[in-house]
Amino acid sequence: MGSAPSVTDEGRAPGSVAVRDDPGLARELVDRFRRTGDRRSVSVSDLVAPRRAFWRRRAPPPPLSAERAAILSVGRGWHRAAGRLLSNEGRLEVRLRQGGISCRIDLLADVPVEIKTGGTPVGADVVAERPEHVEQLGMYCALLGQDRGRLVHVTLSDGRCRAVRATDVTFRDVGRLKADLRSREQAFRAAIEAGVGTGLPRCRWFGRGCEFQEAGACDCRGDEPTGTPEIREAVAAVTDRPEISDRWRRALAAAPAPAAGPERFRELLYPRRAYFERVRGVGDEGPIAASAAPGATDLYRRLLETIESGPVGEVRQIPSGWDAPEEEVVGFRDAPILLRTSRAGARIDPRNVATRLPQYGLELGLRCAASGTALGRVIVGYERAETDADRLQVLEYRFEDVAGYARLAHERYRRLAEAIALGEPAGLEPCPGWMAAGCPYRGECGCEADGSRSQR
Repeated sequence: MGSAPSVTDEGRAPGSVAVRDDPGLARELVDRFRRTGDRRSVSVSDLVAPRRAFWRRRAPPPPLSAERAAILSVGRGWHRAAGRLLSNEGRLEVRLRQGGISCRIDLLADVPVEIKTGGTPVGADVVAERPEHVEQLGMYCALLGQDRGRLVHVTLSDGRCRAVRATDVTFRDVGRLKADLRSREQAFRAAIEAGVGTGLPRCRWFGRGCEFQEAGACDCRGDEPTGTPEIREAVAAVTDRPEISDRWRRALAAAPAPAAGPERFRELLYPRRAYFERVRGVGDEGPIAASAAPGATDLYRRLLETIESGPVGEVRQIPSGWDAPEEEVVGFRDAPILLRTSRAGARIDPRNVATRLPQYGLELGLRCAASGTALGRVIVGYERAETDADRLQVLEYRFEDVAGYARLAHERYRRLAEAIALGEPAGLEPCPGWMAAGCPYRGECGCEADGSRSQR
C-alpha cells in the first residue's frame, strides 16, 4: 500500500491518500471482460431513434444553434435537479448491459422511471402523444424482466418547473417486448454493417430540429416507413399517479434554478486549459472518457462495458451536491470510479502512484468530495498486455480529507471564473508537461513558460 504525504500548498491536493491494489476485484473484472467480448453494444436510445443513431455513428453531430443548445442545457439542468432531489426514492442513472444492449435508467425505484423534460405538457393519451417515450420505457422493462414502468414528464417554462405528470405504464407481454427489442437490434446492426440506413424506420426528429437534417448531413426524406408498433400495442394499462406528480412538483418548485458552475471535473483538474476551452469553445469529450488516453478508445469502451455488464444497480450515478460540477459521478459498488487506459509496459506501483500519476488521485478526490465518500477506485486497462489476465488493474484510494478536496474545487472554480471575467489566465495552474504536445492552445497559454511538469 502506498500513501501520499499531506500537501497544503495553495492549489495542491489536500490531505494524505492511501492507495492499494485490489487483485481480487481485478480478477473478477478480467473474467467479466472475457465474457463480454469485443462487440460494441447498442443502446436503447439507438433503438428508439435508429436513423438518428445511424448518422451519429457515421459522423459526429453538427454543431447546435446557440438557441437549441441553451434549451437543451436548461432541460439537462432540471433533469439532474430532479435526480438529486429525489434520489432517496431509488438508484440514479442505473447502467445496465445485457446481451449486447445497454441502457441508463434515470431512476430505478419500485419500477424503472424515465424522466423527460420539455416545454409542452403531456395530454390525455401519453401513448399517442409520446410514443417514443413509451417505447423506451418498454425496452427498460424488457431488459429488467418487469411488466411495469413509470414516465415522469416535467414541464418547464422560463427556466422553471411549472408542472409534473407521473404515469405508470403496464405491459401485457414482456416476452413480446424482448422479441421486438432484439428485432430492432438486429436491424440496426445490419444497417451499421452495410453502411446504409435506408431500411431503418422514419426518424421521429425529422422536421423537429434534427441537427443532421438542418446541416444536410443525412439522406432522410421524412416519408420513410414507420417502425414496428409492437411495444405500443403491448401496453395493457396507463395509470396516472397524482400523488407522485404532486410530490415531485412541490420538490422541484421549491428548488432553486440550476446555477452556473463547472461543467466537468476536468475543468478543475486543468483550469488553464478550461479557460481557453470556455473562451474559444471546444467539442464535447463525454462524461467518463474525458481523460481517456488518445488512441485507446476501443479498450476504454470494453472497460466501460465490462463494469456495466454486472448485476443491476452495481453501476449507477452517486448523487452529488448542488455546487458540484454538472458531470455525473459514476459509482461502482457505491464508490466513485475512474476508468483509464495506459500504454505503459509495467503495471502501476501503488506505493508511488500518488506522485507519478497525481491526476488520478486529484480527480478521484474531487469526485469523492462531490458525492461525500472517502473511498474511490481507478480501473486501469493496459494496451500492451500480452494476456487478458494482465489487462486490468484496480487501485483503491482512501482519502483522509475529503472536505479539503471540496474546498480546493470551490477555490479553483472561483479563480477560473475570475480569470474568464478578467480575460487573463496567467494566474491559473499550468497544465502538466505531458499535455502540451496535443494542446491546441499551446502557443498562447503560457504553460511551458511556467515550466509545469506537475499535475498539481
